[in-house]
Amino acid sequence: MTQPAISKHLKVLERAGLISRGRDSQRRPSRLESKPLVEVARWLERYRQFWEPSFLRLDGLLEELKAMRKQTKRPASNKR
Repeated sequence: MTQPAISKHLKVLERAGLISRGRDSQRRPSRLESKPLVEVARWLERYRQFWEPSFLRLDGLLEELKAMRKQTKRPASNKR
């Protein structure tokens, strides 16, 4: 990865409030800001709890469909 690309990514993270940057002579050390990440994790957890039962039902349905498809497939020698 090039230095300009790294700088661009760090600026995006800084604007999002996920890192803070300081100055130390010619260095620009970055520090992870965990509070916004904790807030996002809490927000995502609510949605995970909401969607997980639906995804589990969808997984079950897909397994049923796979099993049905497997049962109805003809052997390769019968295909045209």
